Amino acid sequence: MTDAHPKLKAMAAAHQLPRPLLDAFQAAFPDQSPDVFVRAPGRVNLLGGHVDNHGGPVINIAINREIWLAANYGTAELVNLHAADMNASVTLNLNNLDNRQDVVGDNLPRWAQYPAGIAWALRRRHLKVNGINAAFLGNVTMRAGLSSSAAVEEAFAVAWQALESWKLDRKELALIGNEVEREYMGIGSGIQDQYTCLHARQDHVLWLDCRSLEHRHTMLPDSVKIVVCDTNTRRELIGSGYKGRAQDAHAVAHTISLVDQDVKTLRDVSLERLIEFESVLTADQFRRARHVITEIARVEQGFDAIDRDDYETFGAIMNQSYHSARNDYGSSSPALDAMWESATVHPGCYGARYSGGGEAGAVVALVAADTVDDFIAKTTERYNQCGDCAGEVFVVDPAQGAGVFV
Repeated sequence: MTDAHPKLKAMAAAHQLPRPLLDAFQAAFPDQSPDVFVRAPGRVNLLGGHVDNHGGPVINIAINREIWLAANYGTAELVNLHAADMNASVTLNLNNLDNRQDVVGDNLPRWAQYPAGIAWALRRRHLKVNGINAAFLGNVTMRAGLSSSAAVEEAFAVAWQALESWKLDRKELALIGNEVEREYMGIGSGIQDQYTCLHARQDHVLWLDCRSLEHRHTMLPDSVKIVVCDTNTRRELIGSGYKGRAQDAHAVAHTISLVDQDVKTLRDVSLERLIEFESVLTADQFRRARHVITEIARVEQGFDAIDRDDYETFGAIMNQSYHSARNDYGSSSPALDAMWESATVHPGCYGARYSGGGEAGAVVALVAADTVDDFIAKTTERYNQCGDCAGEVFVVDPAQGAGVFV
């Protein structure tokens, strides 16, 4: 905009903020300026698929694709939201969060339920949450397994914390975001997305124990690159097979716990112990549980490999994870299979697996840096010859966790 508010022009120059964010805020809230700017990254899951709900460990990075949020103080009980990427706006009342409706009684659109859920969860903790005017946008591809929802959640959590001046540690902010998805949104997801969004380090890989929330970082050198291979197919966690597969796995832990009180989740079950119970489980239950148990072991082996810069071993473990998720957990798809095959045939690819809940979305590959341009070109070409949907293949760098942008 050539007629941008002078204060917004100064902010853009001083803080290197995305100009489209400031344009969106000005368009939604004329003659106002933001009081806080927040950046919250997406993430990819390098190893540890479907184990976080069982308290297992995962290996993730935050990525340099993010949600940007600009907000200021608003009317006491009203939250005015503008999602610039969708050119959509909604107003909700903080006293009517349980009903998931806007101020005129219409059901909140899905995108607005994430910030509404954050306000709901914060107020449950008796924290001060007043009305705001907020515009947000980003380049985290939605429903591709890159955790765009967690980025939106934590962007609003960080913004309200900054505006209201109360202080929660990052662990608690992650738990709040996960509570939103599980209790407000009805998605049975684990803690890894929100925790990675807040605790990741630039140029580092994050190992997270989803039971104790202990975490460690290790450097990812410039000699390797992480490449997202998006199939451009999408599915919703609600209404897909995601919930049924998760229920199968949890049912196994429950069955074993009836005779072994030390078992709380599948993290407490060895593969040998699982085999002892095979005769009383359905075939699907046994396979789902076998994936979770063997995946937990793969994460421990994988972090040791990546900590030693042994990328051939780590890549081989990624491939094992992919096969286990496809054959045992049953959460792949023709598109994911085609993308994995297109990626792993390249000589510069150490290994690949899908990131997220499965069925659709993206494959994440570990690639030798000096081959990455050829890898992108060849993988895109191969995948696009497989079907009707054109893929998008791009490098992501390990990014810093969410925070106020100053």
